[in-house]
Amino acid sequence: MVDEEAQSCTLCGTVGHRRYLFEKLNDNSGVGLIKICRCCVCENIYLWKYNNFFDDELYAYYTMYAGKTKDQAYDPLTKESYLQVLKLLESNGGGRSILDVGCGNGSFVDAAMVQGYKIRGIDPSQSAVDVAQGFNLPVQNIDFFSGKIKESSFDVLTMFEVIEHVPEPVRFLNRAEHVVKPGGLIYITTPNFNSLDRRVLGKNWNGFHREHLTYFTPATLIKAISNNSGLEVLHAETRNMSGELITYIKYLAASFLLRDSCHLSSEVNSNPTQPDIRTRIAESPWLSLVKQGANFFLDATGLGSTVVILLKRSA
Repeated sequence: MVDEEAQSCTLCGTVGHRRYLFEKLNDNSGVGLIKICRCCVCENIYLWKYNNFFDDELYAYYTMYAGKTKDQAYDPLTKESYLQVLKLLESNGGGRSILDVGCGNGSFVDAAMVQGYKIRGIDPSQSAVDVAQGFNLPVQNIDFFSGKIKESSFDVLTMFEVIEHVPEPVRFLNRAEHVVKPGGLIYITTPNFNSLDRRVLGKNWNGFHREHLTYFTPATLIKAISNNSGLEVLHAETRNMSGELITYIKYLAASFLLRDSCHLSSEVNSNPTQPDIRTRIAESPWLSLVKQGANFFLDATGLGSTVVILLKRSA
């Protein structure tokens, strides 16, 4: 753990110039506290007292996939979203070789392989790699900065919900810029601190985790890219709202209509899971149309739960 008084901002490296925003129990488990602070120099929001090293214990949840089949481990709705990502990459001139950094249990690697892409995945979590290798996927436990990953060796590099986990995101972006070929693409997603989810749910926002070190907004991520790399931003948007927020809105509406706080309390205790909500939306033409309208609004206002950035290395 880094010394408390010497710890620096994860983006600009400034030491000491910060203010605390709030603290919360880690994942509502009651084990330890998460403190969130804001850099007074660059306005970056980051975890106070973050680890400078990878802690595999924080990612032990991947063991839940051990012994499961692909159908049990991989969400079909997530697979559909991956197909849309591949279409976006193709429409912007992306090639057929992909490196998926922080590939987790290999779900994107699997989806891209089925579509004929030459893809390779890397992840620092051995438990995640074990799951992916159990499905015979080309996934390895290799550090992103390892000499085994050559510069200018891939057409596309993807990072789904990864950049918020690393202690030096600027160094990570610089490495990504050099790993893709000239003219190559980099696709990044990360939770949006400015999201409607976070604004409404506050400390209960599901983006707050001990393994999340930097809390990006579209502006801070694009600024970090522009100020520290030669990458061109081809596409930027925010999209979606979490199942937790949808559930919260649903029960607020129930509270208003029923005027019955006891009924509301019992309803909240039977909170449906996010996959249930996503499935309902996917299966309903009307709800799908509502989702399209909501995503248009969330993107226009920058309030979507996820920041999506597509970058291009200079040719």
